[in-house]
Amino acid sequence: MKHLSIWSIVFAIIGVILFSCSYVFSESFEFLMIMGFVFLIIGSLFCFGAMFKREKGVWKFLSVGAFFILSFAITWSDPFQVLRLITWIKN
Repeated sequence: MKHLSIWSIVFAIIGVILFSCSYVFSESFEFLMIMGFVFLIIGSLFCFGAMFKREKGVWKFLSVGAFFILSFAITWSDPFQVLRLITWIKN
């Protein structure tokens, strides 16, 4: 694995941890969820960079998969959380 693949994995793990902590610490739900998504998006960008440079390995796809799976799970289980986040970002 090269550098972009490793950074993709690191940001994906940090994003998933922050995202899961948002449900544990409800007083800072919005901030932790937004930061989790930001780290997942950054990991996805590193993943696309690794794909562009044709780095070996499949672990680099972890961040993209986690981003789409978590987005789908939130939208499917509790769609009002998405509206809550959008309102929080707007204000």
